[in-house]
Amino acid sequence: MILKRLLPILLIFLLNNLWAEEKPSKDCFRVQDISGWHALDDKRLIVWSPTHSKPFLVTLMNRCPNLIFEQSLVFKSTFSRTCSNSRDTIYAEDMPCYIKSIERIDKQKADVLVSAKKAIVIDVRSLEEWQEGHLSNAKHIEWTNLESKIGEVSSYKKQTILLYCQSGNRSEKALEILKNLGYIKVINLGGLSDAQELLGVEVVKS
Repeated sequence: MILKRLLPILLIFLLNNLWAEEKPSKDCFRVQDISGWHALDDKRLIVWSPTHSKPFLVTLMNRCPNLIFEQSLVFKSTFSRTCSNSRDTIYAEDMPCYIKSIERIDKQKADVLVSAKKAIVIDVRSLEEWQEGHLSNAKHIEWTNLESKIGEVSSYKKQTILLYCQSGNRSEKALEILKNLGYIKVINLGGLSDAQELLGVEVVKS
């Protein structure tokens, strides 16, 4: 009698598990397909897979202090895929790092994130806008003064430079100015909110 009552529940449970495993998801990847990874900081890493044309940005729920120093990681998944749910984890030196989200990103965004640590971030808005709030790791040069002042920040033409303004329009003009000056690694991040979301940097006031 008890078995008869439990049988439908067990059947539903098994079907749900099978559906969850086989359901295609844009925020999952197969562990065995990982061809490389790069830790951005102690809460984010990029994972590459040869079976996907675009890499994945993995954000963790908790900080893993040794993540950027790890030579190898252990991915523990509930099914055949690693997905963004609290049961899927990454182990760094036996410390569980719970996955908060997995986002498929394009190659340009991945390149920006990987190079961000060594890049120079420039806010090209007005001084008033800068004082109201800017990225904590940014330097300020108004786009109209960029040609005369960029040398104070970097004269190395292969330096990666990330630009942002309020909407992306002025930073696009700044990008053209720098390219005309010979800088070859210049990227327009768009507006302040776009740059903050992409780089994961806090906004501060001067």
